[in-house]
Amino acid sequence: MPLKEPIPNFVKAMGHRVISYILNVSEPEARQILQQQFALSAKQKDTLASYIQLCRQMRAVAVSQGDIEQSFFHRLPHVLHGERHIFTVWHKQNNGRVINTKGSDALSKSLAALALDLYPLFLVKAGTRPHLFYRASGYLSAAISHLPSSKALYRQILEDLSFERIFEAIGNSPSETWGHYADSNGRRGIITLSSLPAAILINSYDLMRIRGPVSQETFVDTVLEMLEIARSVADGEVAQIPLFVGFRNASLTDLDELDTKWGTLRRYTPSIAEYVLQIPSQMAKRKDSGFMLESGFAYAVNSGDLLEDDDWPDEVQDAENEKASTELNITLCIAMCFLSESSPFVAPEWVWRVDPFSLESAKEWVDTVQEAEYPLEISNDVLDDLESWSLRLEDTDSRGIRIAFSRLFCAARQPEKLDGLLDSILALRNLFGAGADANRLSDAIGALVIGGSDEAIQLAKTLEQDWALILSGEAWWDAEEIRDKTLSCISLCLTCLHHMYLKYPTLVSDPERLERIIASS
Repeated sequence: MPLKEPIPNFVKAMGHRVISYILNVSEPEARQILQQQFALSAKQKDTLASYIQLCRQMRAVAVSQGDIEQSFFHRLPHVLHGERHIFTVWHKQNNGRVINTKGSDALSKSLAALALDLYPLFLVKAGTRPHLFYRASGYLSAAISHLPSSKALYRQILEDLSFERIFEAIGNSPSETWGHYADSNGRRGIITLSSLPAAILINSYDLMRIRGPVSQETFVDTVLEMLEIARSVADGEVAQIPLFVGFRNASLTDLDELDTKWGTLRRYTPSIAEYVLQIPSQMAKRKDSGFMLESGFAYAVNSGDLLEDDDWPDEVQDAENEKASTELNITLCIAMCFLSESSPFVAPEWVWRVDPFSLESAKEWVDTVQEAEYPLEISNDVLDDLESWSLRLEDTDSRGIRIAFSRLFCAARQPEKLDGLLDSILALRNLFGAGADANRLSDAIGALVIGGSDEAIQLAKTLEQDWALILSGEAWWDAEEIRDKTLSCISLCLTCLHHMYLKYPTLVSDPERLERIIASS
């Protein structure tokens, strides 16, 4: 039977996942329990009542402290029963399974055991500030230090050969054992022996949630994955950290994941959307629109004497360019596959790098294109085209038209402004390498585009006139007219790119491509 008394709203606000764990029920059942629409066993009723009572007691203390959320979440990790957190004890009492400790050495086994014990704390929803708890390293560091196994864990970190370079000063306590570090993403900070385990756990939880599936076993596996990355970079090596890029205006319809040469494309599940977007209006839209890429990003750390930017290995210095190139190739590949559908512009909207040391989220929002009303549907029917175009883009030297790629993206971000129209026309000029010969663009387009070329030629001539009017200050179009012109120019650019890659791939970066394309007709 359900509880007789209503469940307090502040308990409901802590979320259904922690209820699912401590009562050993599924997440849908946990949601029903919070609405008191699910029949509980006697043991589950006792556990739920104990959980509510614990929350009430801690909330009462927090109210007396004057900061409900900070005080509440500071105390929550310290509620132990014997050597285990009370949430794990309740989980086992309700016949929950706690997986066996994994790891190939003493440190990985200790960290895996720690991850198992603290896992339920990450399931607590942190009220109006979604990252308050699980990004608050101080709370976790304090909780770890109170566990009986913490001394052995700290000793194993200090004795690990990979972490020798990290700590400059060895003090009398974990908080007094520290070292400076700089990473190749431009972050600088201090890592202490007491904060290192918490940092690995926090970033592992981020990584697990971004990927989607949430479970004890997945969390432990992710912690061990993050530990190996931490060891590599602490040892002075270049590591590939997980990189995620979210795209808008297209969705995966028939498949959950798609392995590509750039990495894994993954659809937004409700769990992923909840974590990476966090804005309810966007989460609702992303049910049918949006996907993300998971790939690698070259990353390194220097401790002690801080490196200058130009001292990083070439692989690390090229990482940002590699990321930008991948984003452009994905955008262009999808545009080529959906050229005939007057498709919306697919482009990145956020980027998230997950490294083992950062104590703040490394997610960045991108100034991106406008959101389309009707996104593209990437189904099984277009997989062959996607693969074909990805290989074609990979095999073609496209360095000569990189300006066109970046200008097209800028134009798509602000199509209703003159700057956007200028960017789109500049992209068209760059596609053909047209400098002083810009007046011959229409001839090149006529030679390149077969079928509908008269319309394309006339559009090119009109755009050249528009360019002159803008530069002379005689352009007086309203926002709607500018938008129509910009979108028409973007469409023409993509059409020209399509024909150029198919017919003249060796000319894409040829400085004389304008003359050669005209001569080929």
